[in-house]
Amino acid sequence: MFRKMLLLLVAIGCVLCYSGCKKDPDVEIKSAEEYKAEAEKEINSSNMMSELDKIENEVEAEIAAE
Repeated sequence: MFRKMLLLLVAIGCVLCYSGCKKDPDVEIKSAEEYKAEAEKEINSSNMMSELDKIENEVEAEIAAE
């Protein structure tokens, strides 16, 4: 009886581990280089202060939400 229960638990554990290891193909993970290249394209000397203000507002909103 104990052997059957142990075998069942091992089998369930294997199934859960296998099914939990799948990655979501829709999630895009960017590297630091990609973020830097994107920032260099989007941020220039003429819009630098407005972008900084936008980032500061986002951070303040996240802090307020906590």
